Amino acid sequence: MTADSIVEHQLTAGRAGEPDETPRAPRRGSVTAQFEEIFFEQYVRYFKAAEKRRRWSVEKDIAWDKEAGSASDTTALIVESFCAVEMFLPDYTHRIMELIRRSRGRAWFQANWGYEESKHSMALETWLIAAKKRTQEQMEQLERDLLGAEWNLPFETPRQMICYTMVQELATGVNYVNLRRRAQDEDDHVLTSVLRWLSADESAHYNFFRRGVKAYLELEPVETVADLRFVFENFAMPAHALIPEWEKRGAAIEQAGIYGPRVYLGKIFKPILEDLGLTRQQLKDAGIPTEDADSMADWREQADADKKLARYNRFTSLPAIPSR
Repeated sequence: MTADSIVEHQLTAGRAGEPDETPRAPRRGSVTAQFEEIFFEQYVRYFKAAEKRRRWSVEKDIAWDKEAGSASDTTALIVESFCAVEMFLPDYTHRIMELIRRSRGRAWFQANWGYEESKHSMALETWLIAAKKRTQEQMEQLERDLLGAEWNLPFETPRQMICYTMVQELATGVNYVNLRRRAQDEDDHVLTSVLRWLSADESAHYNFFRRGVKAYLELEPVETVADLRFVFENFAMPAHALIPEWEKRGAAIEQAGIYGPRVYLGKIFKPILEDLGLTRQQLKDAGIPTEDADSMADWREQADADKKLARYNRFTSLPAIPSR
């Protein structure tokens, strides 16, 4: 498979390119012990899949040899804005690591996540300079402008934070997918190449966190649904309040169709509810209006019934064994 086909597979197969089944730990020990077995198993699976199919190099796997710079100034502003968000990576990694340090699976994943996100920051900044949209001095000034601010955890508990990071990673992935389409329309092949890899990483990150939330739903369903509702009601993308002129940047991002309330509702909020497989009552407990919850539950029940019917038809449509 070519690099492009590998990335496209990551983006289209189950939103993360991996089987949807949630790993299940043996039913032994405390709930905490079961969580730890599930999270570590998830991390091992994640790491093996990344090593086999998704590792990429900023220098070798981006098409830097192609001409860069055809993207618009608005696109460059959006890239710079995303780059500014990534500059708080030390805070994201450090603060979350402090919270989940005692969980081997989550802590090791956090270290891996920090490595992959650092490549995102490097790739975006390299494109801005290679495309002559920003100078090295301008990027250094942006970094200095951000040095005095620090990002803090938006939620207090490990369970709330995994709900938050699940939402945030899917939102970031959607941002990159939408921006990649814009870069394609503007014929910037280098930026398109960068954003393909970034989108694939974010999709895989979302898949890890989603599986973690599903584990919580299995073992602590009432508490997890309550946390999901709390996170949904208080969700905001990271570091926006810390970045200078974010109102201008945010307006450009929304006007370009990259991210905004409509994108959040249609491409993030509703897909997450579908991916988690919440029951009709859980949807209502998560704050979904009764009419919407019933509609979503009806749709999923019909989809499940259609799948069962398809399996049945495959078996019953086989020709009879001919007799001799």
